[in-house]
Amino acid sequence: MSHRPEAAARRRELDLLRIFACFIQFPFHTAKVFDHDPAYHVKNAVASGALDLFAAFAHVWRMPLFFFIAGFAAATALSSRSLSSFLKDRFTRLLPPLVVGLVLFAPAIKYLERLGGIDLRPSGLRPGAEPLDMGYFEFYGRFATRLNQFTWSHLWFIVYLLLFCLVFGWLLKRIANAYDRLDRGWAWLAGPALLCAAAEILLRPIYGDLPNLSGDVANLSIETVFFLMGAIVSRQPRIETDIAARPFAFLGLGLAAFALFYIGEARWGAVALGARGIAAWCLVAGLLGLGRRMLRPHGAFDRYMGEATLPLYVLHHLPVVALAFLVVPLALPLWVKAAVICFGSAAITFAAYHLVVRPFGPVRFLFGLKPRRQAAKP
Repeated sequence: MSHRPEAAARRRELDLLRIFACFIQFPFHTAKVFDHDPAYHVKNAVASGALDLFAAFAHVWRMPLFFFIAGFAAATALSSRSLSSFLKDRFTRLLPPLVVGLVLFAPAIKYLERLGGIDLRPSGLRPGAEPLDMGYFEFYGRFATRLNQFTWSHLWFIVYLLLFCLVFGWLLKRIANAYDRLDRGWAWLAGPALLCAAAEILLRPIYGDLPNLSGDVANLSIETVFFLMGAIVSRQPRIETDIAARPFAFLGLGLAAFALFYIGEARWGAVALGARGIAAWCLVAGLLGLGRRMLRPHGAFDRYMGEATLPLYVLHHLPVVALAFLVVPLALPLWVKAAVICFGSAAITFAAYHLVVRPFGPVRFLFGLKPRRQAAKP
């Protein structure tokens, strides 16, 4: 029988990736204010080529990394508990912050969006939208009762994750019990890239890139690949070892594939889309390999951030949008605006978490955290 590595080592690796994924939200959503894509809640009149490049680059691997981590954690949890216990835990942890986000944050984000003359609907961006002319509480009633006024903004990730846990729970349980039974082979290293490339080529032109669940077939397919691969890698150390042995090769290939996608998106069609899928897997695999190499003993920062990532994710987007709404009209250099939005939203988000969410038991529950006494246990 194969020797299982200590759970703590795996948690450190997973925490490192999760913390990195958490911090990338602030510069990514700041960049969305200044990129060339019109489908965002607040847009600056002048776009930035550098921030457009960063937003496009982060978009390729950011959410795949989240789903990979989620699949990794799910299979690890299911290795020591029943499926019913796992689903109860996931819904207890994810449903309250989803409801809190939909009640408190999503309406405010949509209201600021409409005040700025943008209307990003579940069906896509509505061109020629006029700025909203009504108070917040009147709009709040419309948000709750009219689908075309609804947005779940960044909270779509939680919806998708709950759906994945429910739909793939039985499969995750089988994966969790199949510890270290797969042979090494290039298929496990290259297969996910080919599946993602196929989804990009065949599905992206038809279904687009909007996370509206009902018509989001391309993203759902790719995220399924990452979610299940995260589960497989967590239970197959030999595959993880193969990935960890060549992180810079994966990162180099991922960067080259992204460059092909970014340069050729408007000219090379299927080739560029396929490169996007390859880039997503290679960059996530490369980050996983780096995470394995950068393992270190848990410190106070790791312990703090280890439980903070979910509430920070729920909290962070409204400060970004609100600061963008206030700063974009000002006569300031573009990079000053970006710095104020990025660092200001991070400061507000961490302050809200540290002062309002972290200390109080009922608020902790609403943001998906365990009671402080349980969270303090190693």
